[in-house]
Amino acid sequence: MGEGGFSEATLFVNIFNRREKVMKRIVSTVLLAICLVGAVVPAKAGSKEIAFKDHDFSVTVSDEVLAMNSETNKYDPVWIEAGIPDAEERLDMMKQMKVLTILFDKKTDSLVNVICKMTEDTVKIFSYEGKTDEEVLASVDSLMEGIDAPDENGNSTGVTYERSVVRHDQIPFFRIMLDIDNPEMRAKEVIYGSVVNGRLIEVDQFLEEEGEIDETFIKSVVDSIKISKFMTPEEYEELIARNKVKIWIFIGVIILMIVGLFVFVTLNRKKKEKKMIRISDNLRDFRDRKARGEVDTKNIIATGRAQYGIKAIEKYIVYNTWIRNAVVEILLFAFLALIVAFCLMSDSILYGLLVAACGIVSLYFNYSGGNKNKANMIARYDARNNPMAKFTFYEEFFTVTGAGAMAEYTYDQVMSVRVYNEYLYIFFGTEQGVFVERNTVGEEELVKLVSHIKSHRTK
Repeated sequence: MGEGGFSEATLFVNIFNRREKVMKRIVSTVLLAICLVGAVVPAKAGSKEIAFKDHDFSVTVSDEVLAMNSETNKYDPVWIEAGIPDAEERLDMMKQMKVLTILFDKKTDSLVNVICKMTEDTVKIFSYEGKTDEEVLASVDSLMEGIDAPDENGNSTGVTYERSVVRHDQIPFFRIMLDIDNPEMRAKEVIYGSVVNGRLIEVDQFLEEEGEIDETFIKSVVDSIKISKFMTPEEYEELIARNKVKIWIFIGVIILMIVGLFVFVTLNRKKKEKKMIRISDNLRDFRDRKARGEVDTKNIIATGRAQYGIKAIEKYIVYNTWIRNAVVEILLFAFLALIVAFCLMSDSILYGLLVAACGIVSLYFNYSGGNKNKANMIARYDARNNPMAKFTFYEEFFTVTGAGAMAEYTYDQVMSVRVYNEYLYIFFGTEQGVFVERNTVGEEELVKLVSHIKSHRTK
């Protein structure tokens, strides 16, 4: 059955749409024969249960039955073995028609679709549980109304149908036999279906050629259906209400996170602006005091050095790009993942893809920014010649000499200082920084130096 379920949209339209190419069945039969030539597979005793947990039912089939779902790779040979030459087209059809799985029985050469969908009409009917045959057939007649009516030109569509009720261990099923006979198509389709918990469970088999449908396999599938949960309309409404509350809570959390992030970024920006003003004032004061001879330039508290070769710079870039702010980045991408998950659960796939794209773009810019910084540092320090940089730390400032550099930094200018693996990293911004080999400082002196720098930074 097509989209709309128990609506006036005819089954014929959907049937015709998903079986346009007769030749594909011929090609698939030939390919199936090729796949099976020369090999006789011993029959396996046993069966397998295919559970559809989100829809509260399952089917049981023989181990030999092939099963394909929306997660089956389009290049998997199982499609050809099941007589489906165009897997990509069939996957698209499965998505449109809400097909949960396609089952192929080798013994009877039967291809069966297992479908579950929810529409306004199925919610109104809600369940066939406890319904009489007359009530089930009345709903089927309502469903099939107009299917055999003439087309817009007054010509017969050649569609006729028979309907009946099939008794199942748990709930009544209807059976519809569609017969399509017109210049464009000669086909038959048998459809078994039942409504439970506001959803339509449908199992159908199509034959696009002369003859009768062998219903041996489809009947066994229908008989094997096991419904794991029966709800009353009241329980269903309560479930919907709870889900709505969960969605609103989720949306509220996302809004709070967005607002919190905005507030954090705004306050952090203002804090940095104020800090930069203080650093600028302190630096001006430092230079004035140094010019007057009031800054201690004799008492050295630590020294160190580092080779600024390409490998050392690469380690610095990796740390600065991916490790330095790892916690913030993990939280940000966890937030993006939550939004993507919500979009996918809400069938807002486009929005989910857009958010995912934002995350990918962010990763790209992070990576490309690191590469650009790496190229700049290699050029600045002439890293291919593996130069040595020397560091001298005083009470209020430190100097860097060698490696093509001669610079002086106050501890006020330091944004953060980190010790990671074999290096001491001193950062002045998001990208700017220097590194010192920790073994050239000494472990005891390193601890004191880090504490000293942190205590003299501008808060």
